[in-house]
Amino acid sequence: MMEMLSGATVDTFKNLVGTAAVVVGLLFLIGSRVSTPLTITARLVTAATAGTAAFAAANLAVVFYILAHLMDPRWSIGRDATLQSPELSTGPFFQPVTDTLNDIPDGLTGNLNNVIALKNPFLTMPEFIIAARWASFALVGCAVANRILSSITEKKQI
Repeated sequence: MMEMLSGATVDTFKNLVGTAAVVVGLLFLIGSRVSTPLTITARLVTAATAGTAAFAAANLAVVFYILAHLMDPRWSIGRDATLQSPELSTGPFFQPVTDTLNDIPDGLTGNLNNVIALKNPFLTMPEFIIAARWASFALVGCAVANRILSSITEKKQI
């Protein structure tokens, strides 16, 4: 599974999250026969609750995936350019000295590029965290609606 996700972009992850939520919601619609409008409504609210929970969980799974692959260049696409160090060049007599001096800016720019690469995933994750937060808010509403419908169904059966 990880090999399949290694080429996925941020937009692909967004599409996968939405697809997972729809599939889980549809799976909850399949099942026993419903006959009354109340049971149909209860089934739809249950499917919406399941889809919303799957949406929140899938968004958080993407956040954990990003955390597990922090230095992946996918999170830097379109964000920041990498830094290049200037090269000191002189004649062959001073070549050993300039090679040593070139290592200093190369190391510095390499470390700065690592910091930039580490910053970009933390700019990508809020998209998924905010989506999971809104799904959690919606989940509370769906849970309340489920409870109300189940209490109405119990009263009708008695």
